[in-house]
Amino acid sequence: MKKSLLLTAAALTLTAFGAHAQAAAPTSPVAAPSVSTPPPPPTFGSAVPGQCVLDVSTAMASSQLGKAAAARLQQLGAVVQSELSTDDSSLSTEYKGLQDSQKTATTATAKAAWDAKEQAFEQKYQDFQKKQQQRSQEMQYTQQSVMSWIFTQMIVPINQVVTARGCSTVINSDSLLHYSQPDSNGQTQADFLYTNPAMNITSDVVAKLDAANITLPQIDRANLDQQQGAAPAGGQ
Repeated sequence: MKKSLLLTAAALTLTAFGAHAQAAAPTSPVAAPSVSTPPPPPTFGSAVPGQCVLDVSTAMASSQLGKAAAARLQQLGAVVQSELSTDDSSLSTEYKGLQDSQKTATTATAKAAWDAKEQAFEQKYQDFQKKQQQRSQEMQYTQQSVMSWIFTQMIVPINQVVTARGCSTVINSDSLLHYSQPDSNGQTQADFLYTNPAMNITSDVVAKLDAANITLPQIDRANLDQQQGAAPAGGQ
């Protein structure tokens, strides 16, 4: 019984999307090299006629539409984290009280009452774990839906740039050799692509997308409870 509660107490620290667990993660045995100055870039050969490269992730993140979506997702994430932190604090307080009351539960009646409280607490904690997992899934689903919507809005700008640049093929930069390097402030990581910059149409696509002045629709966190509840009505 006591062992079960001790395990529960230890697990209570792993909440709010694993923030505490990440803080306690062991450091890498290999020290990251200090890079104050990016390595000199290579000298590329001539651009391949008709072949273009698009960094979809960068285009999404650097566009005004993508920045607005990221800000909204951050707001939704903060709400979820606050909700889980409140639940975590409440459970921690209840557990401490349960621990203290165990010391005074000396009679058979008191012990039986304490055992019932322990079982109720463990059920609450299991429910909390399920809630934590569901909120994480809801945020992931929401983010994926937003990214899919933004990419749909990018199609017209991409087509416009492809036509203007005479691209015969557009390659996703994810398939190209690249490495991350710090920006001029030594903070934000930026990808260096091994491709002739003249073939990269990312900035042109972002400019077209921004010029379209597309309004970001209202974004709310997906509710898996509602979706699961509506599933039977669909007949499938």
